[in-house]
Amino acid sequence: MFWFDLIETTSFFNIWYWIITVVAWSMTAHWTMGVPYDALRQADRKGGDFAEHCDLLAHINARRLIYYFDRGGPYFIAFVGFMLALIGGWGFYQGYELAQAVFLLATPLVLTSVFSVRLAYRIQAEALAGEALRQALRRRRIWNQTIGMFAITLMAAAAVFHFIVQNNYFMPDSVFSPYYP
Repeated sequence: MFWFDLIETTSFFNIWYWIITVVAWSMTAHWTMGVPYDALRQADRKGGDFAEHCDLLAHINARRLIYYFDRGGPYFIAFVGFMLALIGGWGFYQGYELAQAVFLLATPLVLTSVFSVRLAYRIQAEALAGEALRQALRRRRIWNQTIGMFAITLMAAAAVFHFIVQNNYFMPDSVFSPYYP
C-alpha cells in the first residue's frame, strides 16, 4: 500500500510517464534509422569493416522503411493523423490530462519518424555511402535530439501548468474582488 501512495495517478505527475518519455527519447536519439550511435563512432574511428557494417545497416533499414512506406504509407499517415487529431481533441478540447500527455509525447516522435522516412528516400535516391551517409545519419541524430529537447521542455511546461491549475496557484480571488483594499 505504501508504494501506491508514492505514485501519482495523474499523467504528468506519474513516474511511469516520465520513464516512458526518457526511454522513448533516448532510444530515438541513440538509434538513427536503425543504426546505433556507437556504430557510427566506430565506423569513423576504425573504418574498414566497421564502416562497411554501418553503411550496410543503414541501407538495409532504409530499404525496409521504403518498402513498408510504399505499401501502406498513405493509409498509415491517415491513421496516425486521425489518432493524433482524436487524442489532441480529447486532451485539449475535453481537458483530459492523459490524452494531453500522450499527444505531447507522440507528436514529436511522429515528427522524427517522418524525417527518418525522408532520410531513407534520400539514401536510396542519392545512393549515399561512406562518409556522406554517416554525415547524414549524424545530422539526423542531432535533429532528433533537438526535437526531443524541445518536446521534453514542452512536456515539463505542461506539467508545471497542470500543477499550477490543480493547486489553484493563480492569483487569489480576493485580488479581483471589488472590496480589495
